[in-house]
Amino acid sequence: MWLPYRLTQLLPTRARVRKVWYSSPLFRSEREFKRRWTIARGDHSQQVEQHAHPAVTLCRIIGNDLFPRQQTGQAVANLKTILQRESNPHEWRKLFILNRFIDLDLQYEAVELIREAGHSCEVIGFEPDVYRSLRYRPEIFGGLDYFQSSEFKVKDPFCQDRERIWACGEKIRYLMNINGARNHALALGRICSDWTLVLDGSCFLTHTVFEALQSDLSASPNVPYLIVPMRRQAEACDLEDLDVSPTHREEPQIGFRSDATEQFDEAYPYGVRDKTSLLNRLGVPGPWCAWAPLDWHPEALTRSTDRHLYKFGSASVVRLTSGVANGSLEQVGAQMKRYRSRITAIFATLKAVDQQCEAVDAGLLAGITGATSTL
Repeated sequence: MWLPYRLTQLLPTRARVRKVWYSSPLFRSEREFKRRWTIARGDHSQQVEQHAHPAVTLCRIIGNDLFPRQQTGQAVANLKTILQRESNPHEWRKLFILNRFIDLDLQYEAVELIREAGHSCEVIGFEPDVYRSLRYRPEIFGGLDYFQSSEFKVKDPFCQDRERIWACGEKIRYLMNINGARNHALALGRICSDWTLVLDGSCFLTHTVFEALQSDLSASPNVPYLIVPMRRQAEACDLEDLDVSPTHREEPQIGFRSDATEQFDEAYPYGVRDKTSLLNRLGVPGPWCAWAPLDWHPEALTRSTDRHLYKFGSASVVRLTSGVANGSLEQVGAQMKRYRSRITAIFATLKAVDQQCEAVDAGLLAGITGATSTL
């Protein structure tokens, strides 16, 4: 299935022409011009006074390990690394959101580690009864038979994955709750901070990054969003020695000023544009700009009133290793391997939790994922 699909990449379809354009330096230059023009002609700079030393909440979302994308226990292992080795030169508030932990012993361990380190911790609990009340929704696409139909099979594997995830979306939104947790963190940060940085759970800031971001937040232009680049830790080394120069190769993290109007769209389940939908609304350049709208989810009003009102961070946060395959999944050229392992992990986790909670519709999952599923 995959080999013929790869061979079709040689065909100059409209989608591939779009991909080439949106990944080109010319497109990035055009988008940068729009950003600067929007900032120069707007009155947004009058909304909030710029502080030389803004109050900052640094939020991280920590959820269940999703094998084989992450090694079992890796989330807490990375949490320990952050608590033990990350500095805090500007006394930012650190907030950790423990998101739907299934293993209560692991959750308890994480809570104790965070509180012993003197940081804030919020728990979004997992309730088996709530999970049991949720259902798979193959009827969104016409029913279970659709996933075995010729109409489905002729679609490219990425489209198939999106449709499968969306059919499982009701359970994924609850169990993985990625945008719900991000928005919860954002709401808590806005209460007491000028800026709230919402990071994925395994993101680490070196001393150099703290200094750079502190400067970025108080520097011109005075806009409500900071787009923070990210790099991946591919091998064991001294974290403070890592290259943290800005890069556009990875999906960035996002910082929100207290007056920012946007938040993450909770309609998107983990695995389908959960963060990139917001990046696209804000006009941040990246591969997501080339992605066609989802046929089953209208996106007519995707342009934000804050579109182009962002600035880029001058240093990259570091995403700690997932602990799988000796760090090979974190290599620059491993995007496809990461993608496939993430998709497999989503469905494997659903299967395991269905069994644990004795979900009445557990049998539908195999029909949605198909006979070739690697569950």
